[in-house]
Amino acid sequence: MLSRKKCIYAIVLAAIAVIGGVVVYVAVSDKVSFSVVMSQSMQHDQYESALGIIDTGDIVLVKDVEHSKIESFVKGTQTGYKTFGDYGSVVIYDRGNTKNPVIHRAIVWIDYDASTGTWSSEDLKGYKGQWYCKTSDGRTTHDWSDLSGTIYFEGLTQSQKNVNIFISKFTSSGFLTMGDNVANVTFDQNAGIIDHLISLNNINSIPFQEIPWLGTLKIYFKNDGANLEHVPNSMPSLIMLIALLFGILFLVDMLTLRRNSRELEDELDTIVKERTPPPHHFHWRMGRGIPHHIKVVCLRFFFLKSMKISSSLTLSQIF
Repeated sequence: MLSRKKCIYAIVLAAIAVIGGVVVYVAVSDKVSFSVVMSQSMQHDQYESALGIIDTGDIVLVKDVEHSKIESFVKGTQTGYKTFGDYGSVVIYDRGNTKNPVIHRAIVWIDYDASTGTWSSEDLKGYKGQWYCKTSDGRTTHDWSDLSGTIYFEGLTQSQKNVNIFISKFTSSGFLTMGDNVANVTFDQNAGIIDHLISLNNINSIPFQEIPWLGTLKIYFKNDGANLEHVPNSMPSLIMLIALLFGILFLVDMLTLRRNSRELEDELDTIVKERTPPPHHFHWRMGRGIPHHIKVVCLRFFFLKSMKISSSLTLSQIF
């Protein structure tokens, strides 16, 4: 059975191997199993990264849409479903035309009925937050099944944003999306990021786990450190994490070495005692007053030399 120290040693080695493997994989791979966050649009703090939040330089592990739960922020406030520090799902969607994918939160699903040219949102049916709709014919309504014109939201998301959007321009169903950052004061569909609602076909993956700080290396070496000024604590945190892992590894190694040294010393002392000549050959009086550690050294010396010279050599000759 493995000792506790050996288990710790193995765990630390495994952690270093995993972190190193992830860093190398992210640096050379273009697969969507990992995604490095390149901007600050999902940060909850403009100038500091935090655990559990998607920050610049974080790595997010992602799953495909077919094996993921996708729920809007509005729906999440009713069910309690949260991801990355707020209600609802975070999605990664394509923009086409060789533009970078966007990782933002799904806020509310809007249904468009092409046969009637009307809009609705069942997500809003039980929503307790503040919202209303000013319809195209001038009415103000809270009827989720009869939407048109402009929808207004107050106190939306953890950053308490007041936003609105003209939905009558959309001719398909999908999510309204928005970044968590307090500086993102409007929907992506109003900000020029995308010009349509985000359908399920537009979503290429769903983030489900954050690995903090590791992506800062890729941004630093491949993108000249762009946007890392928004997470000044990430690189020091990464360095401290690596130093801590190696420090633990070094400590465990030293403790193991010390334990092995003691075991070897005990075993060596036992062997020396077994090879020590009878008492009448040993002048004990000559050994009095000699510090214990000196005696130990001498005993070891005697044991080693006795392998090469005659066994008639006595300890009195050494002392």
